[in-house]
Parts: sequence; C-alpha cells; structure tokens
Amino acid sequence: MVKYSLDASAQAIASAPRREIIERLSRGPASMSDLAAELGVTLPAVDKHLKVLLDGGLVTKDKHGRTTVLRLNPGSLQELGAWAMSTRLMWSNLLDRFEMHVIDSTKET
Repeated sequence: MVKYSLDASAQAIASAPRREIIERLSRGPASMSDLAAELGVTLPAVDKHLKVLLDGGLVTKDKHGRTTVLRLNPGSLQELGAWAMSTRLMWSNLLDRFEMHVIDSTKET
C-alpha cells in the first residue's frame, strides 16, 4: 500500500477547483469528460488538477478502454481529517488554558 504524505494531501485541497472535484467525486465516480462538463472547465484544466489530487492520494483512476474513471480515495481524506481534528483539539486546549490564565490574572488585581 502506498502511503501519501499529509503535505501532498494538504496541497491538493488548497485550491478551490480541486475541492470542487473532490466534492463532485464524493457523490460517485466520474470520467474526466464528465468532470470537465459538470465543472465548466476544459479537459486540460481537469487533467492539471487531477495530477495534484493523484499525487496527494485523494483520487484514484482506472482506465476502462478509452475512458478514465476517477474515484475519491477516502483513506487519504480520513488521514487529513484526523490531523485537522488533532490540531483543532490542541488549539482548543491552548485557548482554554489561556482563558483560565486571563481569568486568574484579573482576580489577582
């Protein structure tokens, strides 16, 4: 099994058009032509964004004859989501501690 880096996954979702592709693929597989038509972009534009999504491990592709079928890879999204959740919890805890420090400081004065 190939392990994709969190950095590559984060870079992949940093672009609005790539997030649109992910959102579309979350509803089911699609061909490159379907994506281009649904998103109102050219095939070269879809191809450019798909390369980044593939490198980030967020999308998989299967060739069926002349058609390339694209699917979302939920494993990479789960890894990204787990990182985001742990980061959110860390900041929440730090802010809670800061709030308690401020409250304690105002009581002393």
